[in-house]
Amino acid sequence: MTRTPTRRQWLSGGTVAALATIAGCSDIVEDYDEDESPDDGEEEVPIDDVDHENHDGEVEFVGPEDGAEVSSPVDVELEATEFELQPVEDEGDQDPTPEDGAGHHHVIVDEGCVDPGYVIPHEDGYYHLEDGEEETEVELEPGEYDLCAQTGDAQHNAYDMTDEITIEVVEDDENGADDEDGDEENGTDENGDDGDDET
Repeated sequence: MTRTPTRRQWLSGGTVAALATIAGCSDIVEDYDEDESPDDGEEEVPIDDVDHENHDGEVEFVGPEDGAEVSSPVDVELEATEFELQPVEDEGDQDPTPEDGAGHHHVIVDEGCVDPGYVIPHEDGYYHLEDGEEETEVELEPGEYDLCAQTGDAQHNAYDMTDEITIEVVEDDENGADDEDGDEENGTDENGDDGDDET
C-alpha cells in the first residue's frame, strides 16, 4: 500500500528546505565578507586639489637675460616667489601626491610653455629640475633659442607660472682669446713680427 504524504508533512519538508537554503546563503555571505572585504589597515591617501591656473606664484629667469649671447653649456638660474620648491619624492609604484602651490622648476627649449594642468613631458627639450634646485646647465649647439621657465607639481602637471626669453648661443672663443694673449706675451703681431722696427 502506497502512503501519500499529508499536507502537514509537505509543509514541514518545505520549511526544512527553505531553512537549508537560507543557511547556505548565509555561509556564502560570510565567505564573501572574509575573502572580498578590503583590508582595514590600508587607507587611501587623499589627494589635495591643485589649482594649476589661478595661482599667486611667479617664476622668472635670473640668468641668462633676455637677448643675451651665451656659450654652451648655458648656465640657467631661476627664481620662484609665492611657491614652495620641493624635490620629487620616489614613492615606488605610486605617483607622488601633488600639493597646491608646490613643485619644481622646468626649463623648456624651443617647445613652448605647456598649458596649465597638462603634463610636462620627459622628452628632448624638456629639462626637469626634480631635486628642487634653481640652477642647471643646458648643452646647446650655436644658434637662437626660445626658453620657457615653468613650474610643475609633483606629477609634472604644469602651473600657469611661466617666464620666456630668447638667447643666442655662440661658439666659445676661448681658444682664440688664448692665442691672442699668447701673441701679446711673446711680443709678436698677427704677421709674426716681433714688433721691433728694423734699423
